Amino acid sequence: VTERYNHSMIVGYVDPSADAAIAESSGKDFKFVNNTDAPIYIEGYTHDKQITFNIYGKETRTPGRTVEFESETLTTEDYGVTYKENSDAALGSMNYAGSPHTGKTAQLWKIVYQDGKQVSRDVINNSTYEKSDQIIEIGTRTDNAQAKVLVQNAIATQDKGKIDAAISQAQSMQAQGTQQSQAQESTGQEQQAQQ
Repeated sequence: VTERYNHSMIVGYVDPSADAAIAESSGKDFKFVNNTDAPIYIEGYTHDKQITFNIYGKETRTPGRTVEFESETLTTEDYGVTYKENSDAALGSMNYAGSPHTGKTAQLWKIVYQDGKQVSRDVINNSTYEKSDQIIEIGTRTDNAQAKVLVQNAIATQDKGKIDAAISQAQSMQAQGTQQSQAQESTGQEQQAQQ
């Protein structure tokens, strides 16, 4: 392998550092050289949203030689939670957006055995995967400006307890405002009826 890039975030269908990403837009490619004296045949196909490549060639290794690959995770960084305002969503609503990913650094070992005895163990890949936080959108749509500011200020703290408390308080403020509006409407209608 002469050129290989890992995915930017961890993928679930292969062990860490055993992946290879191809993305023309970011210049990621996967390249290798046939280091045998015989030609090779590469077969590629897709099935059920999976792509598979098989490489066929002449076996030139000595009998009894086997190869294993072992993934080793070196560090792990758990994803966090980021709260964001959604001014189009109802006050206090919560919407989970995006897909959280744990960050990792990993390496891939190539282990060669001859007749069952290990003859070499080398690191062939090193990979760094970014973490991606869980995004929770908090709704702030309301006619009560004071309730809206209360929730916005709590979101700015990124503290779940403060956000929950602010939502509860803001929803109470909103409910009281609705009751007062209804009472004023009722009083106005009574005064009109008396006239």
